[in-house]
Amino acid sequence: MSCHASKDSLHAVGMKVTKAREVLLRVLEASDHPLTVDEIYDRLAQPRPGRPTIYRNLERFIQEGWAESFVDKNQIQRFLRCGTTEHHHHIHCEKCQRTTELDGCAMTKALSQLERQCGYKVTRHQLQIYGLCPECQKALALK
Repeated sequence: MSCHASKDSLHAVGMKVTKAREVLLRVLEASDHPLTVDEIYDRLAQPRPGRPTIYRNLERFIQEGWAESFVDKNQIQRFLRCGTTEHHHHIHCEKCQRTTELDGCAMTKALSQLERQCGYKVTRHQLQIYGLCPECQKALALK
């Protein structure tokens, strides 16, 4: 969802179009790595919405599939903008924090097998994948 589609998308899910929601989406879209709420707050122009408003909107964006949250290696919650609302995962570089969106979910078959084995009905899952991006691997090889 690009910035110009934000208003239509907000309306489509029954959300009121507000300045706070629009700028929050723009901040997430402009970043090449996941952001903490403090980083998001610092990038917002004055007058800024309060942190509770930011959290509430981020949670709604996550529900709609527009954003995702994860806890980084330092146990800090970060948020990133998703390019698709389809179920997918991300891989995060532990050095530069760059994040790459992965197509689809390779877990589908394994989760079906898990359901058969334990009797649970899987309703959702979150897979966190960490590594080093190609640029960080090159930089480490040069040292």
